[in-house]
Amino acid sequence: MSSILALEIVIVISTLSILSYKLRILDLYGTLLAASIGGIVYLTVGRIGIILLTVFVVVAGIFTKLGYDRKSLVGAAEPRKGLRGWRNVLGNGLVAAAAAVVYTLAPQHSEIILSGYIGAIAAVFADTMATEIGLLQKRDPILIIGLRRVKPGTPGGVSLLGYMGALFSAVILVAAYLFLVGSNPLAPHIVGPAVISASLVGTTVDSVIGQLLQGLYRCEACGKITELSTHCGRMGKLIKGYRLIDNHTVNIICSLSGAVVGATITLLFYSTV
Repeated sequence: MSSILALEIVIVISTLSILSYKLRILDLYGTLLAASIGGIVYLTVGRIGIILLTVFVVVAGIFTKLGYDRKSLVGAAEPRKGLRGWRNVLGNGLVAAAAAVVYTLAPQHSEIILSGYIGAIAAVFADTMATEIGLLQKRDPILIIGLRRVKPGTPGGVSLLGYMGALFSAVILVAAYLFLVGSNPLAPHIVGPAVISASLVGTTVDSVIGQLLQGLYRCEACGKITELSTHCGRMGKLIKGYRLIDNHTVNIICSLSGAVVGATITLLFYSTV
């Protein structure tokens, strides 16, 4: 690695970290972990990798805070005014970071792995946008299995506006890729379908796993039903799902599904040309 590239990485990652922390997108530990993942991505995938990751973090952070008071009134807003911690970063970034490392270790499959990396980001980006934009809908969401109306924020709840948010995130990600397409190995007609498919599949997988397996608790102090294992300073009573399957675990599964979809689409394309 050249000294110029090393300096570029330090400057870019430091700037992004300071902005994420100052704008209260990430807390201190979330910022530190995001900086570590960002460094790995920059060293492996390169500029396109860090740009796509930054687009996800910034845009998702903005939409998390959009309409926050209304989301809070229905009890579905992100805790701490949308400030996310290291668990959120790990859940959303672990698969992408792993794909970035594999990208360097298996250069003979760089196109497929890059598509998997992009698919991983597309899935969690779409899921976040589906949640944050979907919560702005006035009508209650419906369960993805059973189609019963539920309270906003219920695991497995989906809405038309939410899926539109997922598609919107895909458009943003593809646009960001096209901005630097001249220096990237994947053609736009591959990236477009890969991102859109990974976005929709990832969002759907997240909802299905959330409804069927994610732990749901009743607070022993206030009686509120929540996906948080602790509430009001006390351990909640598990009433559905599994303790090991929390929102962060579901995010990892969502991201993995997006990576598989993205890589598969590119693999099918290259096997037929």
